[in-house]
Amino acid sequence: MLDNLKADIKRYVKDPRTKENIYLIFEQGIWAVAVYRFGRWVRGVRVPVISSLFKIVAFLLFKLTEIIAGISLPASADIGKGFYVGHFGGIILHSDVKMGENCSIGPGVLIGTRGLGNTGVPVIGNNVYIGSGAKILGGIKIGDNVKIGANAVVLSDVPDGATAAGVPAKIIKS
Repeated sequence: MLDNLKADIKRYVKDPRTKENIYLIFEQGIWAVAVYRFGRWVRGVRVPVISSLFKIVAFLLFKLTEIIAGISLPASADIGKGFYVGHFGGIILHSDVKMGENCSIGPGVLIGTRGLGNTGVPVIGNNVYIGSGAKILGGIKIGDNVKIGANAVVLSDVPDGATAAGVPAKIIKS
């Protein structure tokens, strides 16, 4: 847990030589990521009494973060290290989403199912940037080193190294 959290926090630090990094405690994205990492760690605790207590604490922190920051990162989602949440609010990930390392998401991002009985969820590669307001829906694969434009609605696979934008999203650069 701590290695992943350190990698996450490192993505927020602008200049490690300054003391201004204390302001990171005011970043809602760090709160949400820290609560997510704690929730993932709790899932691995095997002592029943301690596990139950920690699960209650993790759930309450998750709900508090969801209410205050508007960011929903369920502990059951599988998110790689170096995760960066750029800004406050409106960020919702489905509980079964899988994301690689060093991914960044902006505000208003939704990653989940398409609904209507379709239960597939996206699998997102490494080094993916997801712009503000983007929606990634359904059982699709987003490759490594991909950029998703702001407000894009991604309903189909995006290959490695591509940039997708529009509604519905189309590959605009490969």
